[in-house]
Order: sequence, then C-alpha cells, then structure tokens
Amino acid sequence: MMRSIGGMVVVVGMLMFGSAAQAAQVTWFGPSQAANSNATWTAGATTAQNYGVAFISGTASSYSMQWLSIGLNTSSTGTSGSGSLVVELRDTTDLTPYSAVSGTTLYASDTITFSGPTTAATNFAVNLSAANFPNISSYAMTGTTGYSLRLWGPSANYGIQRTTGYANGTTNNFYTVSDGFVALDTFRNNIANYTNTTNSYPTLSIAFGAVAVPEPATCASLLAGLGFTGIAVWQRRRRR
Repeated sequence: MMRSIGGMVVVVGMLMFGSAAQAAQVTWFGPSQAANSNATWTAGATTAQNYGVAFISGTASSYSMQWLSIGLNTSSTGTSGSGSLVVELRDTTDLTPYSAVSGTTLYASDTITFSGPTTAATNFAVNLSAANFPNISSYAMTGTTGYSLRLWGPSANYGIQRTTGYANGTTNNFYTVSDGFVALDTFRNNIANYTNTTNSYPTLSIAFGAVAVPEPATCASLLAGLGFTGIAVWQRRRRR
C-alpha cells in the first residue's frame, strides 16, 4: 500500500504481508525427470501391495516434512473425481543403496484424500501441504537416519507415475536431493531395487520437502531501503 505523508510517498504493508507469497518449496527428495509411464495398484490392496522410496535424512538434528507431492494416473477405474491412499513413514531395513526397503517400525501414517480428473488414463498430481498429512508432517525425523515412505491401499486402480529406462544401479542418481538427504532405493511390494522390465529400474513420482520463508531481517532491510528512497525523493522535491 502507498501513502503520502507531507508529500513523501511511503510504501507500507504490502512487502511484509507479501512475504508469505514469496515462500518457496525446498525439495529434499524427488524425481529429477518427468514421468513417462505409470504402474497400477489394485484397489483396496493390502499394505503388502505397495510402492515406496527409502532415503537417509539430512545432516541437521531434525526434519519435518512440510509438503508432499505424489504423481498419479486415473488408469481405467480412478475416474470418480476423488480418491484416497494410505501413506506411511517407516524406518528402513538397512542403509545400503538398492537394498533398503520399509522396516517394521511405523513412525506415522495418514490416509490422504484428493480430487482428480474424471477421464481415464490421465496423469494428475496430488500436492499436499502439512495440514493434509498431519501425522507424518508433525513427526520430527532425526538427522542422518534411514526412513521410507510406503504408499498402499488406493481407493481405485490408480497408477503411480514413474520414469522408466534407467540402468540397474543408477536409479538413485535420478532423484533430486538437498540438505544432505540421500536416495537409497525405490521399491515395489517392499522388494528392493524396483524394476518394471529388463534393464529398466524406474524412479517414482514421490517428492517432499520444506517451505522456505524469507527471514524477517530480509523484509526489514527491504522496507528500510524503500523508506530511504522515499525520503530521498521527498528531499529532492523540497529543493525544487
């Protein structure tokens, strides 16, 4: 908002209130290339029929997920316009790349609900903020520790998007990681080193991370700069 005080134009409010709009997602883990196919779940499948990823958390003392994104496909039956899916945060069986899968310790679980297209064989993204998966997002992951996200129990025969064609032993290279996170494995039905066909070891469209908000000091310095500019303009006008 702009106000004129004694002929001086002062900018107030908008920058500070706009800082939330400037918040940006930080990806701790996610596929680096676009999906080129999808793998279908059976509706109402048990926890043993799952897809997931294993990873090591970053080097800070703790981490809490603030957003989660899952790429799905309506396939032939997921066309009702809405659906659900179970997401679990678990430990891992080990910390060995292409060997780690979900362990027996369940840290947190959420049944997520979502809206989707009503046309068959259509890709769509389920983008969740912390409030949409409250149990997992409120759990503090310890740094430098093995964790897994295991997805199961879709309400229809949805497909999970994937990127195929990677050679054996290279899949982890095609996940984007940051803040010290490490990709360990991609699994199906809790079987390590997921492969969909000979010489193809896909990534899955599962991504998560934090939301970075500008520091208050940054906003304050910008406001101070605008204030200085306003004063300079006012002084020039007085000298005329």
